[in-house]
Amino acid sequence: MSTFDSFYQALASLGFADPVHPALAHMPIGLVVGALVLGFAASAWQRPRWGLSGQHCLVLAWLFWFPTVLFGVMDWQYFYHGVWMFHIEAKIALAIFLFVLLSIGLFLVFAGKGESRSILVIYVLAFFTVVALGYFGGRMVFGGGPPAGSKTSAAGEKSYRANCSACHPQGGNAIMANLPIRGSDKLENFRIFEDFIRKPLLPGGGKGPMPDFPLEKISPQEAKALYDYVRQEFGSAGKPQK
Repeated sequence: MSTFDSFYQALASLGFADPVHPALAHMPIGLVVGALVLGFAASAWQRPRWGLSGQHCLVLAWLFWFPTVLFGVMDWQYFYHGVWMFHIEAKIALAIFLFVLLSIGLFLVFAGKGESRSILVIYVLAFFTVVALGYFGGRMVFGGGPPAGSKTSAAGEKSYRANCSACHPQGGNAIMANLPIRGSDKLENFRIFEDFIRKPLLPGGGKGPMPDFPLEKISPQEAKALYDYVRQEFGSAGKPQK
């Protein structure tokens, strides 16, 4: 059982079964954008109060960085099983860089240099950093393409988003590119598919990076909905079936 199972199960019992990080991520992103707009507007139109509001946004962005990163790590461990991939590494590096930028900005504010050109540079760098964070977050979820259509069951799509999309964006494989979902022989029938997700093994019979999905994680009904979804979307080796 995951360290965070009790927390996420409690949220699910309240009707919230989704990752927490995306909801919180909008706070520092929005505040950084606000700081950028207010800072440059204050400089252009000589409105010190706008600049002060921009500084307040910077301080709040710094504060919201902590819970946002915390729940990002928790979501990664719970929903994506802590699997390392390029998008995760990029997001961690960018999050650290953002923290450094916000901390420098905070120092400038409390040092009485909140109206200097240096703070505007911090706003610009922080803005491009949160844009990059949003980009890699979107790549993790959608794999560079739009979300799948509504032709398949919502339950199967939701299970795929929660359990599979991080490592298998758009039916591919972000960790082992030669073993995508798309066109896999594991989609030949439901029995083969379910046996595989319960105890996933590499073609040679060894244990790979994919975690097991026992009954308490994915019920037989959820597994069937998931199978129907991936079979419909990624059953052929070419483009998703339409």
